[in-house]
Amino acid sequence: MTTKLPRAHWLTLATVLAACAPGADPEISGGVAPIPDSPITEREQYEGSIDPNASRDHDVMPPDGIDGDVSGLAPRLDGAMTVAGDGDTSVRIDALAACRPTTGYSAGRPMSICVTEVDGKLVEYRTAEAYVRMRAAAQRSGVYLQIVSGWRTMEKQRELYQLYLSGRGNLAARPGYSNHQSGLALDLNSNASGVTSWLNAHGSEYGFRRTVPSEPWHWERPAGSQGPSTGGGANGTCWSSTLSRNMPVRACVQSRSDSAWYQCTSGVWRPGRGNNGACSGTYPLGSMAPAAPTRAVTCYSHTTRRDQPAGACVQSASDRLWYQCTDRGWIYSASLPSRGPSGACSASFPLR
Repeated sequence: MTTKLPRAHWLTLATVLAACAPGADPEISGGVAPIPDSPITEREQYEGSIDPNASRDHDVMPPDGIDGDVSGLAPRLDGAMTVAGDGDTSVRIDALAACRPTTGYSAGRPMSICVTEVDGKLVEYRTAEAYVRMRAAAQRSGVYLQIVSGWRTMEKQRELYQLYLSGRGNLAARPGYSNHQSGLALDLNSNASGVTSWLNAHGSEYGFRRTVPSEPWHWERPAGSQGPSTGGGANGTCWSSTLSRNMPVRACVQSRSDSAWYQCTSGVWRPGRGNNGACSGTYPLGSMAPAAPTRAVTCYSHTTRRDQPAGACVQSASDRLWYQCTDRGWIYSASLPSRGPSGACSASFPLR
């Protein structure tokens, strides 16, 4: 069964889905406020980059409430769709309609993701749609899957890490380095009857893999399945939570979190001022933030299966509407393909 949405509903989605993972299918972007959270600090990023065990997350099955209260942070996917079979596209449509942008982390570097609530947990929306299909398939076999832990805020990961350091909690990854902060990792109810054996046999059919041999409950989608990431690390730049923007290579910043100096080196903050070559710019506390580093703007198109430059116009294979690549991602415009929100199309790619 294929569910089709009227044109007007897709236009609503174009306004609702802002800052969802770039390259989402269809190519849409808009203006929804992200989930409030505090960013990773320069010190946290540096300490995680030199710790080989930074991403170690659990040594026992986590408790059900480990993610904290996430009610109301994102729209619920549960109950918003009916899964008639593995080929039913209604799951994808509902997942796209029900997500909220936020900042995820991979190896300490921020990236834009969009999350939805499933089983009372927050999950990156593409991972959520895959999980819902998998859950439905398992249920048809008499196996009942449940998410124990999904995406976590930076504040929650800091809390878990501090509890671990104080001896009052289980093993926890450093803030910004937990795979759960990417939104792609799920802890599932592996203790329930038939769950582990069913996942071992069928999890890969839905893109999930068991990545920690000692943790039968931990399953992940591959990195990058949420779309291209944004944030620190692009072209050697570093995200500064103090100045709230990417900083160029060798920039020296005094961090608000500890008043110490850090220098941007190969996409990661290192302690010191000028310890890794002369500072390309020096920014003590209270100084003005510089202009963001210039970079080529591209948007990944699932329709053409490659990055497209800013100004390019693409007719999406998913809804046949036209979108233009801008510095805010893909934007719909009724005037395409001749002229879009960023002016004349630099190139046009109609469906053939």
